[in-house]
Amino acid sequence: MHHLNGPNLRRAFRALDGSKASGIDRVTKNDYQQNLDQNLQALETALRGGGWRPKPAREVLIPKPQGGMRPLAIGCLEDKIVQTLVARILEAVYEPTFHRHSYGFRRGKSAHQALGRAYETIGRRKQRCVVVEMDIEKFFDSVNHDWLLRTLETRIGDPHFLRLLARMLRCSTLHADGAMADKLSGTPQGSPASPILANVCLHVLLDQWFQEHWSQQGEFIRYADDAVFVFSDEETARAFQLSLIARMAEAGLSLNLEKTRIVPFSAAAPKGTITLLGFELYWGTKRGVGKQLKVKTIPKRLARAVQSFTEWIKAIRNRKTLAAIWSEAAAKMRGHFRYYGVMCNEAKLSHFHWSCVGALYRWLNRRSQKRSFTWEQFQQRLRFSPLPHPPRGPELVDVSSEHGAARNHKPKSRMPKSGTYGSVRSASFTLAFT
Repeated sequence: MHHLNGPNLRRAFRALDGSKASGIDRVTKNDYQQNLDQNLQALETALRGGGWRPKPAREVLIPKPQGGMRPLAIGCLEDKIVQTLVARILEAVYEPTFHRHSYGFRRGKSAHQALGRAYETIGRRKQRCVVVEMDIEKFFDSVNHDWLLRTLETRIGDPHFLRLLARMLRCSTLHADGAMADKLSGTPQGSPASPILANVCLHVLLDQWFQEHWSQQGEFIRYADDAVFVFSDEETARAFQLSLIARMAEAGLSLNLEKTRIVPFSAAAPKGTITLLGFELYWGTKRGVGKQLKVKTIPKRLARAVQSFTEWIKAIRNRKTLAAIWSEAAAKMRGHFRYYGVMCNEAKLSHFHWSCVGALYRWLNRRSQKRSFTWEQFQQRLRFSPLPHPPRGPELVDVSSEHGAARNHKPKSRMPKSGTYGSVRSASFTLAFT
């Protein structure tokens, strides 16, 4: 609890995004900043005295990519400050213990690295390969609080900090229909502390358990609650699946049996494809090489991305200027290419690009009874204000291995590009000052 002090609370406050939605008290970051010193002092006093309790979170329903609605818990700003600092404390405690093949919500880890690890593992076992895909039924809403708190007690001995965690987990929620309900299970999605709590839960429940009991027979790759397990024979895979169902029940969780499946995936006779983080791994062919493991966007995910872009341009075409629409369209396309721009996926990227261009041409011409563009005029605008093109060749992320994907995510230097580096740049600065 001694880490929950004024300076650390101030750092947590500065780390918050002021553009995010506010909680039930409608206090924004700008509002809280008007009397920041007094507000943080009062918050620290409440935390030290044990009287702090989170306000009810406001529930917001957002559509899930695969259909249905996902509930997000929007906490008040002061609660987010505490949750952010608690998340950093838990990260400092648990990050050194996490398994190296756990990639979700961790600094220096990415979805592309998880995909690269899966590609590398399956490629190494291509002669005899059986993959178990895991899908946990409503993971973030189903984790048993008592089990999670008992797990936290094994590494955290401060009873006051554990009591604070219990209050955060059991925070009430104001539902969209106006009803107030206590949180009896799960970690609230939308809370800054939810990702690290989920990682702690799955690290103990899944990663350590697999390492102790199944690491001799297979390997695993996990990104948050999305995981695949790679074995060499189907009998071992089936035994593991039964054991996995029983293991999940210990924390009050269950598997979605429709999406949890066993896929024989040897290069010679694959019986399906592997889906992971919006990508599909499949065995294709390459001239001069023969069978090659390839990656592409899941067709349903691609169709939803195109549909989402089309619905957006239909809704916004008469509300903003053409320049603003063009800028937002470029940002949406750039975001898609940044995530799905991986090797072997050029065809799907090109499909998305031309689908978006076609949607822009079609719906910008329906802003009024008069057409805005002919196709030649539209092409001319594309030449003078080009939209992002799909990455090609070396621009694509190499996911043939975890380390190849990691190199593409190396953080850029904040130093200006002066053309000189290291000791040469230092020497030039020294000469300038002398």
